[in-house]
Amino acid sequence: MHTNDLSAFRAEAHEFLLGQPKPLPTPAIARRLFGARRHEMPETQVVVRALLVGDPRFVETHDHCWTVFASPLMTLPLASAEFAVVDLETTGSVIGVDEIIEIGLCIVRGGRTVETFSTLVWSDRPIPPWVARLTGIRNDDLEGAPTFSDIAERLAGLVDGRVFVAHDIRFDLPFLRWEFARRGIAHPAVTGLCTLQLSRQLWPELASRSLPDLARRFKISHENPHRAAADAAATAGVLREALVRAAELGLVDLGDLYRLDHVMAARAEQDTTRLATRAAGSASG
Repeated sequence: MHTNDLSAFRAEAHEFLLGQPKPLPTPAIARRLFGARRHEMPETQVVVRALLVGDPRFVETHDHCWTVFASPLMTLPLASAEFAVVDLETTGSVIGVDEIIEIGLCIVRGGRTVETFSTLVWSDRPIPPWVARLTGIRNDDLEGAPTFSDIAERLAGLVDGRVFVAHDIRFDLPFLRWEFARRGIAHPAVTGLCTLQLSRQLWPELASRSLPDLARRFKISHENPHRAAADAAATAGVLREALVRAAELGLVDLGDLYRLDHVMAARAEQDTTRLATRAAGSASG
């Protein structure tokens, strides 16, 4: 491709994403740029990623979707953003085979939890012994619990349009999307944010960033680990700590949370320069 072609593709992608209410996956952008017949080709998606990664106007969310920093979504003040903090317990880790057996959710607004939701979820898939030991949930406990279809509408309403937060979003969000998709229900429009990734960026000095260890570090109540309601509440606590730290760093909008690598690198450079200046002044004195 010529340089002019690349610039044209980036400009089209920018205009396209600017008008979208939510971040989009790479194939959706490939479809816009290269057409329906080519958008699922691996090489086409590689080209799209290469186009966007090197351009500071574009942002990749923690669930590997794309938007632009100039979008209304990314310029949303953190104080106004609404976060749906979700944790799932499942029969295992294989999407398409394993199933959700418990959901916990906290809505966070203005640094406070304003609504909660939790439920066991019926599954006729046998709960493996290791999952039962980890969670304390057994198949008998699911007797009388609603199916996912029973709660899908309410759950969609709770997460739709909000920032979807999980501690390791690579697990929870794909599982939830699968449960909606296999029932023919359009999954809610969300923006993915991962507290595990935030913790790596905001507190690089910590030896462990597991949810129980972060809860202990920040004195967050977490009395029943590996149960969805308790884990969602603890994750909401970590999110609140992250928002406090973001405010200390002078971050003001949602897009700033996806710039953290640059923010922290710039801060480290400033600290190094400050120390060098101080050392030089002490030496000259």
